[in-house]
Amino acid sequence: MLGNNQPFVLNPNQPGKLTMHELITDIGVLYQRIAIADESALWALHKAYFHRLYRFVYTFTGLKESTEEIVNDVFLAIWQKRHLLPDVTKPEMYLFICAKNQALKHLKKQQLQTRPLSEIKDFDCVLERTPHDIMITSEIHRRINEAINSLPPRCKLIFSLVKENNLRYREVAELLGLSLKTVENQMGIALKKLSQTIQLTLSS
Repeated sequence: MLGNNQPFVLNPNQPGKLTMHELITDIGVLYQRIAIADESALWALHKAYFHRLYRFVYTFTGLKESTEEIVNDVFLAIWQKRHLLPDVTKPEMYLFICAKNQALKHLKKQQLQTRPLSEIKDFDCVLERTPHDIMITSEIHRRINEAINSLPPRCKLIFSLVKENNLRYREVAELLGLSLKTVENQMGIALKKLSQTIQLTLSS
């Protein structure tokens, strides 16, 4: 049993009651289970979102070890404040707000400055294939990921938050402190790049 002050460490052998499909399609249900102290739901959340939050936090810190510590602290904070989860109306947004707050808290504690979005660290973004992508060949999927990773870091971050993490444009703007127009413009750049990549792949 996790105590409120017990260090959070992922246990890969922890049994899970939720499949990945259940987690992704209804994270709200997962939050409800965590709220009643279902530890297996917390481990499932960690498994599905650790790397996503890691990439997000890394853009702020640029430090791998610190980023891992911060992201684990996010899940610990969620467990400690699990009584708040039933009232969360935007589950994905809540996760990323928690991650941002933890990152800023860490940077302040270490007396480090927050990186402006124009200077964030680059990161790898790989979109996983889903059952909806059955008509997409492995080659097209590979080239799509190559195109995504060729995007400027800020553009890639915005694309990742929208397409990988299901945040709305307005939510991304709020999370990153940007105007809605900036988010729309950056998504336009990313989608145009992907469209050109797919067209070139199909014509080759």
